[in-house]
Amino acid sequence: MTSAPRDSAPASDARRFPPEGHTSFATVPRVVAGGSYLSPLIEIFGNVAIASGVFIASNTILRADPDMRICIGRATNLQVNIQLLALRNFPVPAVPEASCGLRSSAIAERVSIAHQATIRNSQIGPFTFIGFRALLENVVLEEGAFVLHGAIVRNVRIGKDRLVPVGAVVTTQEQADSLPKKSAKESAFQEDVLSVNKEFAEEYAALYNAGGYDMVTKVGPAPRTSFNGGKWPTLGPNVELLPFARIVGDVRIGGNSLVGRRSSIRADEGAPIIIGERSVIRDRVTFHALKGTRITIGRELRTEANIVFHGPLEAGDRFTVGDDAIVYNARVGDDVTIGNGSIVVGVTLRDGVIVPDNVILQTQAEADALKRGAGAARRP
Repeated sequence: MTSAPRDSAPASDARRFPPEGHTSFATVPRVVAGGSYLSPLIEIFGNVAIASGVFIASNTILRADPDMRICIGRATNLQVNIQLLALRNFPVPAVPEASCGLRSSAIAERVSIAHQATIRNSQIGPFTFIGFRALLENVVLEEGAFVLHGAIVRNVRIGKDRLVPVGAVVTTQEQADSLPKKSAKESAFQEDVLSVNKEFAEEYAALYNAGGYDMVTKVGPAPRTSFNGGKWPTLGPNVELLPFARIVGDVRIGGNSLVGRRSSIRADEGAPIIIGERSVIRDRVTFHALKGTRITIGRELRTEANIVFHGPLEAGDRFTVGDDAIVYNARVGDDVTIGNGSIVVGVTLRDGVIVPDNVILQTQAEADALKRGAGAARRP
């Protein structure tokens, strides 16, 4: 069954609001403002300032505690299920020149923050990149720094153009100072991501202005861009979507499947995203694909929560993935299990392989060494 635009909203209710004896806490959501697009499904608390040309995707949280601030610079993008936090009972980096204030989490201009990253009380410099499920606490990222997926960075300054590897744990300044420099390949990737998200900011705003709230929440089309034709999702019979799930673009979900709360399946860049029948996707699971790629997963996918699946990705039937995992640029056979907290990038997994918990798997030699129930080197 293919979803179609919903009926127009009912006539406005003329009854008094708030009712007598009540105080209204209503605010008017700002979805399009100053050339920026903020998904209606994000949550904003406290002193938050956003510059022009910013794109913020669904179910992201921006929280500034009392006496704290958050600032987001021009042409920056925050993807799905990010937490950007300014917490008053948490260390703050000493950056006297910080334009947002001494007690803030601030993101400079032309920054890309990927799905499910968490940033607490940090100063993020211009033209930086933060990967899937990375965690930054009390950190300064200097201009051009590149933090890869699943990295944990605490209480340090990362120098200009430094690269934090996949799954690295950086908690001393000595570790931070010994990081390698990124290459021209990473810089070109950053420019491409910024270009894609410039179109997202413009075209999601156009979609909202043309179709309103229902067009950019729940199940809806991708915006028409230079890389995506703007198709609608196709859902099989008896597909259940829990609250705040977001399904976008050429997504095809087989029948008798479940998509959990705050999960996002976005075929607005790479498409299609195909998930077979009888699949169970738990809460805060993200599916997305790079421009020109796709995701194809067979029947009976089983996930736990807080997972990123990112294309290019092809997986067979009965794929099982544990909490907090990342699966990116991979080919996965039938009956494969990936454990909690593991990161699988750029490899092929044969039928029946079990990846244990908290493993970083990036080379084909490591993948080929896995047997049923055997594992690779564990994360530090």
